[in-house]
Amino acid sequence: VYLHLFSSYVPVAHCTSKAGVSKLRPAGQLRPADLSAKKEKYASVITSLVTEFNQRFQDFSVIEKQIKLFSTPFLVDAEEVEESLQLELIEMQCDDSLKSQHQLLSLPDFYQSLDHAKFPLMRRHAKRMMSLFGSTYICEQTFSLLNQNKSRLRSRMTDSHLCEVLRVSTTKLSPDIPAILQSKGQHHCSH
Repeated sequence: VYLHLFSSYVPVAHCTSKAGVSKLRPAGQLRPADLSAKKEKYASVITSLVTEFNQRFQDFSVIEKQIKLFSTPFLVDAEEVEESLQLELIEMQCDDSLKSQHQLLSLPDFYQSLDHAKFPLMRRHAKRMMSLFGSTYICEQTFSLLNQNKSRLRSRMTDSHLCEVLRVSTTKLSPDIPAILQSKGQHHCSH
């Protein structure tokens, strides 16, 4: 929304007066003639940002109702939810203790606290929504690490070595170095 608003202001901005230009440029570095070129450049950058955002987040419009159900289950109309979840949602919305828990706990903790037998479908829906964002983050993190490790300076790295580096980089496990060293009889190699 802000980008759309900002993109509508940039092309029509009138900063040709000396006072307007002096606010934009430090110590006379930008002439009024250069200002129109800068405005066109910024307008095109903002337009490309809007296009990029629309392309990246178009998938969210498809699952918008599911995301709302996950994040605000007490504000969602039960008739707008898929039939399999309606009864559990109505039962959840009628329970005042669950409403207060929802306000006090984080979303993962709230859904984890739900009764397994009473709300199995709502719990499954929550797990699906939570894994959606976590897996996207892990995927982007892995590609970022891939780009860092497979650079022009490290072009001799084989795919198997890269796979091992990525596995070590993305794991949450940390090695127990003292135990590993203790298991070895000799701490250094002799000739």
